[in-house]
Amino acid sequence: MTLYTFHLCDADGFSASFEAHEAPYDSAAYPVAGRLLDAHASADHVAVWDGERPVFRRDRDAPGIAPTSAPTPTAPPA
Repeated sequence: MTLYTFHLCDADGFSASFEAHEAPYDSAAYPVAGRLLDAHASADHVAVWDGERPVFRRDRDAPGIAPTSAPTPTAPPA
């Protein structure tokens, strides 16, 4: 099983807390994110990560899955 980190974020994207839960695959983490949103009324969305890999973001107001992207490092000019 994979250990996912669920960051409970405010509308500005600031994560005041997080929880870690195991799930067998990425899509199995989706209902966990929904339960966390239900339990934490102040959270605007949940950002889900697998280590350094962003998995998805689940918003309270838009219950679809939104991809989360990590910052892309820029290469120096050749």
